[in-house]
Amino acid sequence: MENLPPVFQSLAGINSRGLGEPTIERDSSREQSHDSSLTWTQIHPEGIVPQPRSGAASCVVDGKLWVFGGYGQSQGGGRLDDFYCYDFEENTWSTVEVLGDKPSQRENNGVVVSNNPDGSKKMLLFGGYSGSEWLNDLWSFDFGSRQWTLLHESSDPSADDENATAPSRRFGYVSMTYRNKFLVWGGFSGDTWLNDMFEFDFSSMQWREVTGKGCLPSPRSCPAYVQDDSYVFLHGGFGGEERKNDFFVFDLSTYEWKEIPPKGNAPTARYFHSCCLWQSCSLYGNQRKGKKLIVYAGYNGSQRLDDMYFYCFDSKEWSKVEQCGGQHSPSGRSSLVTQVYNNHLFCCFGYDGTRVLNDFYKFNLKTTSILLPSLRTDMKSLIDNEQLADCTFLVEGHEIHANRAILAVRSEYFHALLFGSSMRESIQDIEEAAGGTRSRRRPIEMHSVSYEVFMKILEYLYTDTIQDLDTKLGIELLITSEQFMLDRLKALCEDIIRRDLNVDNVCQILAASHQQQAEVLKEITLDFLVKNLSNPTIMQGLSDLKSEPDLLVEIIRRNASANNDNRMPSSPFAGSDWTGTRR
Repeated sequence: MENLPPVFQSLAGINSRGLGEPTIERDSSREQSHDSSLTWTQIHPEGIVPQPRSGAASCVVDGKLWVFGGYGQSQGGGRLDDFYCYDFEENTWSTVEVLGDKPSQRENNGVVVSNNPDGSKKMLLFGGYSGSEWLNDLWSFDFGSRQWTLLHESSDPSADDENATAPSRRFGYVSMTYRNKFLVWGGFSGDTWLNDMFEFDFSSMQWREVTGKGCLPSPRSCPAYVQDDSYVFLHGGFGGEERKNDFFVFDLSTYEWKEIPPKGNAPTARYFHSCCLWQSCSLYGNQRKGKKLIVYAGYNGSQRLDDMYFYCFDSKEWSKVEQCGGQHSPSGRSSLVTQVYNNHLFCCFGYDGTRVLNDFYKFNLKTTSILLPSLRTDMKSLIDNEQLADCTFLVEGHEIHANRAILAVRSEYFHALLFGSSMRESIQDIEEAAGGTRSRRRPIEMHSVSYEVFMKILEYLYTDTIQDLDTKLGIELLITSEQFMLDRLKALCEDIIRRDLNVDNVCQILAASHQQQAEVLKEITLDFLVKNLSNPTIMQGLSDLKSEPDLLVEIIRRNASANNDNRMPSSPFAGSDWTGTRR
């Protein structure tokens, strides 16, 4: 990557985002989010297909996808200033011929569309990264005249200049437009992650800094975001030390931020991902009824992702989407372009960890109106349900009610515990009611397991899932799942812990996995630690392992082996500026 300091190389590339065009179909607050129609299909467009790229800006206007700039690997590489549009109905790419000046080459800049009082639309483009400098210029593109207009040149605001109220140079920001104003929030300035906010007034053609209220997101760059009328939704991003999975809404009418609790199966921490809106129904007068926010793909610090999540505004809950398509599905990627049009999510471009891309896919969002299955919810209602239970456990002084048949069929451990000969003798009735009414059985005491962990065990046995699991509880649950011979639960815990691994907790997790003989997790943490051994936080954390000399020896051995492997080229780009720099 040209002229970019190594400390910033991991920041190159950002998703494009935009508000998809709403569509209409019958709605229910319990519409199914998994259906055979939720399928990827690869598209093979005609016309002048853009070269591979990542970090391009995009929007949907008048039935076309408009794409500007990005970072290209072919034709010598570097940042791009080309402009293309894709006609959804004709399945054709074409170049956009513009009149006059145009923005310079850049990547990592978003665009938003401004709806003017006369009915015309303009695309607003701010800042980005040129390959040699961060930018803070502001451009407007008129779709009717096909002409760019420079509204504000790139400059370095001086603290001594009273009129210098423009935002600093930056990329990976959030941009939005509302009531004749254009706003920019956050991003990365080249040495600082930001959470300041500025607005550009089209009446005065002036910038000014504004202050948000409420629960402000922490400084970050490269989140996914989307505007829905007077609201902007923001997910994730990178704050310089950790990737984020928090979720916020910003009210443009009051300038107030609110954090939205992660209810349901929420997306994991990531950045360089995409965010779109899909309107499945607006027949009943409620403009948000049936609307879903879609989070897709991105980078979590160790791999490019291909997972998809829906946030349902009706239920205020996240759900993970089971995608179909097989070999016709997009590969995991970051810095991609996604947009919604006519009940489809379109995905193109991006970076897969090795190369930039220009493949093209569409995902069918329209499903049949089958009500969501209630089995999992019904089964969860049986947990600690005294009225419907036929056995009781005693854990840390808490009585927990359960169902013997369910536990026995789901777990060999509980089958032996509840239906073994010794148990049949030990849980004799201690209280007989007259007239043949039900008897009360002695609670079964569970030792060496905490109340919180035991409730998670029951949640898994009844629903086959676990939710709201942090790393600390995940480690405890992993250890207990081994004791209770629950192999799938153990694998789920390992996956959750693996996704949450970072330089702050890797030494702690490694020590715990070693002490509890959790070999799979131990291997994962060892690999992560060795790959990031030069990190100062990890070097400091190694002092906590002095009581485990065997682990320290293993770390030294693996690090030596990794260094030997690194002396051999592993890819066509080994040794070049390209390797490992794109996100």
